[in-house]
Amino acid sequence: MIKDYEKLAAAYEGAQLQFKDDKIRCSLSGVVHSVSNVWITVPYKHHQIHIDNEYGISNTATVEMKVVNGFIPDFEIRNRSHFSILFSFNKSLFSIDCKNTQFKLKIEEALQISGIHQIAKENLFEPNIKLIKKEGIQFIHSEYHLQFGDKIGAAKALIEFYKMIIDTI
Repeated sequence: MIKDYEKLAAAYEGAQLQFKDDKIRCSLSGVVHSVSNVWITVPYKHHQIHIDNEYGISNTATVEMKVVNGFIPDFEIRNRSHFSILFSFNKSLFSIDCKNTQFKLKIEEALQISGIHQIAKENLFEPNIKLIKKEGIQFIHSEYHLQFGDKIGAAKALIEFYKMIIDTI
C-alpha cells in the first residue's frame, strides 16, 4: 500500500509523504486495533493540498486546502442516491449546491476532467466536497470512506479537482 502512495507523491513536484502505523488498545474490551495513517501534502500555486487517509478503525479520508488567494463561492457536492438517479431524468452521480451558476458549471467540468466522476462510476467512491469557513478563512474540504478499490485513483482525482478549482480563482 505505501508503495502506491509513494508513486502518487512522486507524481507531484514538491509533494511530501508521511506514513505512521499505530496500535490502539480499546480500554473497555482490551481489543488492539491496528491503525495506519498516510499523509500527503501537494503544493500548487501557493496552496497546500493536504490528504489524510486513515486505515483501521474508521477507514476514512479527508482532503483539505486553505484558499490563500482569491474568493470561492459557497458550494457543496454530494453523491445522489441510486434511487434518485434511477427515477430522475438527471443521471448525474453528484448533486451540486452552488448559487453562482458560472462557478457551478466550472465545478461540473472539473468533476469530469479530474476523473472524480469516472472513479465514482466505477467504484463506491462517494466524496462530500464543500467550502467551509474557519475563523473567516475559506477551506475546500472533502471527506469520503475508503471502502472501495481505487483509493489512489480517487486521491489523484481529488488533487486534480483541487488544482482546477485553484486555477479558476
